[in-house]
Amino acid sequence: MDINLPGMSGIECIKKVKAVCPYTQFIMFTIYEDDEKVFEALSAGASGYLLKKTPLGKIVDSLAELHEGGSPMSTQIARKVIQSLQRQNETAEESKLLTNKEHEVLHLLSQGHLYKEISVKLNMSVSTVKKHLHNVYQKLHVNNRTEAINKIYRN
Repeated sequence: MDINLPGMSGIECIKKVKAVCPYTQFIMFTIYEDDEKVFEALSAGASGYLLKKTPLGKIVDSLAELHEGGSPMSTQIARKVIQSLQRQNETAEESKLLTNKEHEVLHLLSQGHLYKEISVKLNMSVSTVKKHLHNVYQKLHVNNRTEAINKIYRN
């Protein structure tokens, strides 16, 4: 299945077919190698992901691998999947370092609330909000709110 099809994207097509034929297997065969397209396709139900520059022999082997229950991917795509999982694991570990209050403060900050608004919502002084953020920065080894938010809430 290609991603860029006339009338409907290959990703949408997979979703629709999977809804009525859940055991149908799909390999994406496309030029797109950006993270968004890769994970969107895999989330939609694709069992593999090959780039169009994949040699013919590898394509044939990938079809056999899919039939045997595997999930064939171009090496660049497999690397993206592994890196994403590693980042998710790092984020989960870093997230565990923060207290519940630090999470609350950071979450409200990520929603665009000002220190004063956070202090009112959490019933604490502005200086306490700043202290929590200082602790967050130290624990996450970042220098500002943007870095902290990106480190905890990145996908």
